[in-house]
Amino acid sequence: MKQIALLALGLLATLGVEAQTYKFDFTTGKKTKDGYTKITPADRYSEEKGYGYDRQPSPEGKSTAPFFFSVTVPDGNYHVTAVIGNKRAAGETTVRGESRRLFFENVKTRKGELKPCTFVINKRNTHISEKENVRIKPRERQKLNWDDKLTLEFNGDAPQLSELIIEKVNNVPTVFLCGNSTVVDQDNEPWASWGQMIPRFFNDSICFANYAESGESANTFIGAGRLKKALTQMKPGDYIFMEFGHNDQKQKGPGKGAYYSFMTSLKTFIDEARARGAYPVLVTPTQRRSSMKTVKSEIPTQTIPKRCAGWLPKKTFL
Repeated sequence: MKQIALLALGLLATLGVEAQTYKFDFTTGKKTKDGYTKITPADRYSEEKGYGYDRQPSPEGKSTAPFFFSVTVPDGNYHVTAVIGNKRAAGETTVRGESRRLFFENVKTRKGELKPCTFVINKRNTHISEKENVRIKPRERQKLNWDDKLTLEFNGDAPQLSELIIEKVNNVPTVFLCGNSTVVDQDNEPWASWGQMIPRFFNDSICFANYAESGESANTFIGAGRLKKALTQMKPGDYIFMEFGHNDQKQKGPGKGAYYSFMTSLKTFIDEARARGAYPVLVTPTQRRSSMKTVKSEIPTQTIPKRCAGWLPKKTFL
């Protein structure tokens, strides 16, 4: 343990992370920019090292294969500057983070052209307190959203990366996304949900933290500790978007359904957010497509009770 601690301290000193800033140089030249850590194909991620290529083989030479790069960081929001391009080759790069959260797509660069791409990404693990963790599902244990590292994916026809700067930020508004499979960060192609695509349409003045998970209802989301975990990172001026209904409408039995469990659970989200100075927003459930051939779709409108309007002020809805 002492050796790991010393290695971690050495990494922090090398990277100059007094303000939790990490700088990496991916160029192939012998010189390294001041304050940067030089990255070579031999730099593979490990817990002891704290950074490196991950999950796929390291890119070498004129490789056009996608690659991942991970850095061990504490929970929070991080401003990322990825300098896309290569002085020796043209490229086309798509940038994703964590579980396929999209930030930039098909960034084309000519030989010698460098383009800085900036965004803010949220990183978290399952830890809530010394005595409590989020009760994630078995299928989530391999998700990149719930570990101790920030993982970035560089994909596309010919991904190119010259520099990477990762800096912790505390002054950017966060939008916490709560929902089910229509919102979740889907791990595998070709599945995708709006929650993992929406960062693509915003700049680095806002951060999206996607806490959604497939199969969740409003009450099970709370029961698993997902809301409680989000509240540990929530600050005044943040937003919380809630999109449930698809699974809530299936619940049967005493205390279940639209007129009790669903409504009272949403009120819990709203009350907890407002208590922390955040803005709650109710999102209409996404249409459910039940047949790709007939393009038949439905919205679970039966889940949304009209009586909700009795305790939700108009400013809650956007």
